[in-house]
Amino acid sequence: MSFADKINSEFELAEKNISSEHILAHIRKDAFTSFQKLGIPSNRHEEWRYTNIKTQLPESLSITGHTTWNLAKDGFNSFAGIKATKLVFLNGVLNTGLSTIIEETGVTVGSLKEHLSHNKGLTEKYFGKLVKKYEDHFSMLNTAFVNDGAFVHVKKGVTAKQPIFIINLYNSPENFTQSRNLIIVEDSSKLDVIVDFQNLGFSSYYNHVSECFVGNNADLNVTKLQTATQHTTAVHTLEAEVERDAKFTCTTISLEAKLIRNTTNVRLSGENSEARLNGLYYGTGTSLIDNHILVDHLVPNCQSNQLYKGILDEEATGVFNGKIFVKQDAQKTNAFQSSKAILLSDEASINSKPQLEIFADDVKCSHGAAIGQLSQDEVFYLRTRGIHEADAKSILTYAFASQIINTITIEALKVYLDNKLKERLHLDF
Repeated sequence: MSFADKINSEFELAEKNISSEHILAHIRKDAFTSFQKLGIPSNRHEEWRYTNIKTQLPESLSITGHTTWNLAKDGFNSFAGIKATKLVFLNGVLNTGLSTIIEETGVTVGSLKEHLSHNKGLTEKYFGKLVKKYEDHFSMLNTAFVNDGAFVHVKKGVTAKQPIFIINLYNSPENFTQSRNLIIVEDSSKLDVIVDFQNLGFSSYYNHVSECFVGNNADLNVTKLQTATQHTTAVHTLEAEVERDAKFTCTTISLEAKLIRNTTNVRLSGENSEARLNGLYYGTGTSLIDNHILVDHLVPNCQSNQLYKGILDEEATGVFNGKIFVKQDAQKTNAFQSSKAILLSDEASINSKPQLEIFADDVKCSHGAAIGQLSQDEVFYLRTRGIHEADAKSILTYAFASQIINTITIEALKVYLDNKLKERLHLDF
């Protein structure tokens, strides 16, 4: 049985276990119909040209399989130094025993499965509304098989006092886990969200989707951590819609991977809205880290800024594909994009493709991509100060990468990531 046939049979079984009256029934069916048309992409698909995900997914993987295990609170990184509401998911399913919820008026967090079942109004208004706007293979697969995930809802005019920390733990090499987040920040509200991914097994496979809705004059700051994802094959899709006078910030830190694909799509649909997208990725061995970003300017007077930095060593491969669309009505747009990468070895490589598509005539837009090696003059300068060559290279690499770390506003998280980066670079200062 091929992987495609196995997915079809598992969906048929999943359909039998859900009532046709259930709120998700028709959403799942529509998504699966779309997925059947799209299939699993190969490098023949333009958007997957440099990342042949099809060859990295064993045909034996199960979509609906679920592995449970007993996990102690000290069995994973719980980020004890960061005070936050923490939702812990084991292979995509919320574990209340490991989670810590700090009650706040106007802030609702919990199991997506539970809230989809009990809040039909929110489900009909938000769930699946962003991913359907893009014909994306894995978003459709995720929607068709979604079981559980994180639900976060901040009511109008509420500033959340504590961040929401979503910790995703995976340990199953037999399953292609489908995990999900739905984040809703209503008008004039503010929220910080940290989404962490940890592989606790030798290998893991997962497909994660986040939908983020940012209301008028709201502010949503998302930090995505991929710092404990060695031997991981994963697809990440984040969709965000940003309304009038609102701000959306997303920072993605990828320090370990076998293969990780990060797709970030942002729609600026309200005037004076803003998107800031930052990324740092560090590949070693034969890892492949692929970042695909799209910012869609739909209305006037909006701005976006993309800044991605990559470090690639040994035989690692990086991909950066950053797109900016400026529609005809989106006059007075400011949109900027910068991609920079350092290759630390002759075998490392990167495929960089910055794109601008502008249909308005009163805009300020720019993009740039730079790929190179460490400056030998700078390395020599540090060596003349008594610093060993390897340490000199690490110091220069740290200086290059720390710009992204310094954009993080949660101090304890910034310190953690700074130490993690130094650890990777073998620096002890």
